[in-house]
Amino acid sequence: MSPEKPPTAEKAYSADRCNICGGTRSRLVHHFSTWNLGRSPVENVSIVQCRSCGVRRRSPAIEDDYEQEYHEPYVEQGQAIHPGQLAHFTDLMEARLHVFNQQDVKFLDVGCSTGRVLRLAKCLGFVALGLDFSKWAADHCAALGFETRHGSLIGQWPEAERFDIIHCCHTIEHVPDPVSYLREMARLLKPGGNLMISLPNYSSIPRILLRERWPVWCLDSHLWQFTARQMRRMVESQGLRILKCRTVHGYIPNNLWKRRLLDLAAAIGLGDGCIITASKP
Repeated sequence: MSPEKPPTAEKAYSADRCNICGGTRSRLVHHFSTWNLGRSPVENVSIVQCRSCGVRRRSPAIEDDYEQEYHEPYVEQGQAIHPGQLAHFTDLMEARLHVFNQQDVKFLDVGCSTGRVLRLAKCLGFVALGLDFSKWAADHCAALGFETRHGSLIGQWPEAERFDIIHCCHTIEHVPDPVSYLREMARLLKPGGNLMISLPNYSSIPRILLRERWPVWCLDSHLWQFTARQMRRMVESQGLRILKCRTVHGYIPNNLWKRRLLDLAAAIGLGDGCIITASKP
């Protein structure tokens, strides 16, 4: 058991300073006069790239309360689990074959939204707990019967090494300080525990082909645009060991050759979604 360490403070987001490395020099890589593929159109948004670490971020900053309106599309989807999430759980269960019979496995879903993953974790026999920045989402998951907390991950649990599995699906790109979240998730994992993290992959064939029409930009809520390689490096920097890192896509085009192109892109690491499974030594 490692000594207890208080969680680090969470940095506020600033478009002028990179919270990944602290760099203040950047270059413009994209500008959108209007982007209207989200909940509401956004105007005059840029993506800038840090000249020190290479991570891309949104300029100007944006604040989103992530309350009921944000979660309504997921409510409409009911309990349907995206194939990419199922693939991620396949990677997890493969990694945990050596502890397949372990009892009372504590599972934390960071960004639990409408509770679909909590339900899946419960079906797998895990003791599932949720956390969401949205009070609406936290209340929704609590009404489903799950112990759920509301707010930032930072400062929620002062005690270290609490969870066997931490799941963080398409959340890290929303938070002001991704490094503090990764550090805190590593601190909260028990030795031998697993981190599951998924996010959009900026280095993807769909983004290159669709350009401004790429729906995964999510300029109405995403602060960060990571590549799979960058996130892998960030996870490893917290002392975690990567077990599997792969990219996926969520498209089912009618054209066979388009489907084959997307499948090939995902197979070589150029899909527009990234799923990483890691372990704490």
